[in-house]
Amino acid sequence: MNRIIQHRPAYFSGFENEEHEFETISELLNIDFVKNFSDSKDFYKYSFEPDRLYLVAEYKEGKEWWVVGRLDKPVELPAWEPVYEIKENVCLGK
Repeated sequence: MNRIIQHRPAYFSGFENEEHEFETISELLNIDFVKNFSDSKDFYKYSFEPDRLYLVAEYKEGKEWWVVGRLDKPVELPAWEPVYEIKENVCLGK
């Protein structure tokens, strides 16, 4: 049995993070708060960040990502590898 604890950024307050137990990847990906991440048209894939045991939702071919939750144990998903996009001629400030 494995467990996921929902992640919310620190600037969210007044909410209880959900916790769910699961046995299979299918069960994990069908938990409501997890499944909500894949509803976006820009959703790319779910991946696993092994150092911190994070489930990650990737968007825009991996160029944007959000932590979905922290797991108790590793899962059989692709390892998360951040993709960075370099934008030239970007003016910061005035």
